Amino acid sequence: MLVIKLLAIVAAIAALVLGITKFNQHSAAKFGHAFFTKTAFYITAAALGLLAVGNMWRHSAIQSHGDALNGVVVMVLGALLACWLVYVNIRRTDAVYGIGGSVAQLGLFSVLAWVWLPLMVLALIGQFLLLMTAKPVYVVNR
Repeated sequence: MLVIKLLAIVAAIAALVLGITKFNQHSAAKFGHAFFTKTAFYITAAALGLLAVGNMWRHSAIQSHGDALNGVVVMVLGALLACWLVYVNIRRTDAVYGIGGSVAQLGLFSVLAWVWLPLMVLALIGQFLLLMTAKPVYVVNR
């Protein structure tokens, strides 16, 4: 039974990847606009990061009886960034493709960003530790 569940999960992920790839190719051929790009992922990750940081800031301010408006402003900036991405998608395509592609784009990239951001922080910490422990290299023969 476990093998069947794993095969179903792998098949669902493969169907999702294939569907997203076909949709991206179709929209690039029809409108000249690809939804799933690195730039769109980075914008989505930034919007998600602003929403998360703003929510933590607001929650911390509520617990300490402080001003929660700062966190709300950061969350609004994240929402505006996501809305700008949706606006650009609708402007470069039509309304149906723009809204549908934006929903798929923000949904998929948000999940990927939740995985990517902590891994990137760990990679940056690892890079810092490697730089701190590196020995200097001297070139003898120039």
